[in-house]
Amino acid sequence: MREKFYEVGIGPALEIADECAYEEEVPTVGNSFFDRSYFGTRILIIAPRPGDEIAVAGNMILNFSAAKAEIFIAYSNCSGFNDELLAALNILSVPREKIIFLDAENFEADLKKTLLNLRANIIFYAVDYKNLAMTFENVLDEILFETREYHPEVYQKFALATAINSFPDFYAPNLLSTRPPKIGVTDGYDFDIIDRAGYAWKNRVRFPVPENCRKTLLKDNPLANAIFAYKSRREELSALKILNSDEVFFEHRTDNQIYLGNREKGLGKNFSNPLSLKFEEAVQVQRIAIYGNILDDEPAEIILRLELDNFAVAIDKDDNSIDNKKEIKLNLPALGLPCVKDVKKIFVRRAEIIPVNVGKDFGISNVEFFANADPLRKIQPFIKLCIEKNFFYKYFVPYEVEKISLSLYRFHVNEPVKIYAEVNGEIILTEVLTDDNEMILNLDGTKEIILTAEVEGNANIYDCAVIRRVGDLAQIQLKILQWVDKFSGK
Repeated sequence: MREKFYEVGIGPALEIADECAYEEEVPTVGNSFFDRSYFGTRILIIAPRPGDEIAVAGNMILNFSAAKAEIFIAYSNCSGFNDELLAALNILSVPREKIIFLDAENFEADLKKTLLNLRANIIFYAVDYKNLAMTFENVLDEILFETREYHPEVYQKFALATAINSFPDFYAPNLLSTRPPKIGVTDGYDFDIIDRAGYAWKNRVRFPVPENCRKTLLKDNPLANAIFAYKSRREELSALKILNSDEVFFEHRTDNQIYLGNREKGLGKNFSNPLSLKFEEAVQVQRIAIYGNILDDEPAEIILRLELDNFAVAIDKDDNSIDNKKEIKLNLPALGLPCVKDVKKIFVRRAEIIPVNVGKDFGISNVEFFANADPLRKIQPFIKLCIEKNFFYKYFVPYEVEKISLSLYRFHVNEPVKIYAEVNGEIILTEVLTDDNEMILNLDGTKEIILTAEVEGNANIYDCAVIRRVGDLAQIQLKILQWVDKFSGK
């Protein structure tokens, strides 16, 4: 099991051993996500204007800066530096020379030039800033069709719905994870895009936040200080809404083999005739994803007809074949959610999608053919321990709580994960978690439990967290400190 390290002084509020002891030697929490070096990796954050970069990817700026990556921020609606921007960049440790101001009058062309010149390995952008998002997606499509060798890792963020206009839940005993937006509750969220198209909440990507962003008070949090540096935007950029124990994105793969072919019919429209796709040369396919119309509330039955480059490849025992033709019957979910089909390695020259049993709003919004089920990623796989689905690092729980339900978040990790529970240097429990199962941890009067999770066969992917029980005085103390913090006029 991974060796434990120790640190002195873990900060304010509930980080105590007894009722009133604030400073003591405590186990350091850790995660393999923070161990990686990203030296030589270029990260691009695209934001409309100064201040939005924090809502789009504030934690990721700090995470990757600490990992020695190059961080670039491009603004679509800002003409130059001002005092607020300079103050925020200083807190975020982003140098002036890495800031890009895109030409608002020639935005599309300038964005394309920037993407081609920079060739960032990883890109974060806000999908709910519609004009920016549509322009970026169109430009990226052009680049992917034209270059065919540039495939950045792209992560989409609902910066308004899950950050700026989200729930003001910062002042809790333990930092909470990002919650999905709700119509009628989340400001400006009038159409429920979550759990439609490529935005299934269960498939969201959740990144852990750096240690100095897990503080229980705003005054100790660098992202909060960067937010408050934008004095003219303080009400809009509410730290209480933006700061959580995770940062949530949706992954958009750019290695779609469609970019190697030609589209004979436009995607995204209702149709009754087959949708036909052809490739200049046969492309390797191992995963297929087909998306319907996000406004179609009925599932559909379709046939995917493939023309292969040879005659010998079988996809599965239920497929029909005529020479080098393969037919796969697929059930397309409602609301534009994808139907994903993994196949044995095949080489495809042509594909047709044929409607069989569909509703009046049927349509195909996107088709993806991938050479591999999973792409090569710059961001390495990781795991994260959760309590009640919340990421936790140092978790404080009242003495009266006897049991806690633990689960695990996995970022492209499929192997079993072994959980160790340690009290006073002694392992009291070992359990293996597979898939999405949970485990119940009995506290049994213990004051502090150290939890370590490791991927079986790969101890380099790990997470370490602490659960500490506290009394009434500590809970009251935290509430007072947070009340003072909230009204201190920071």
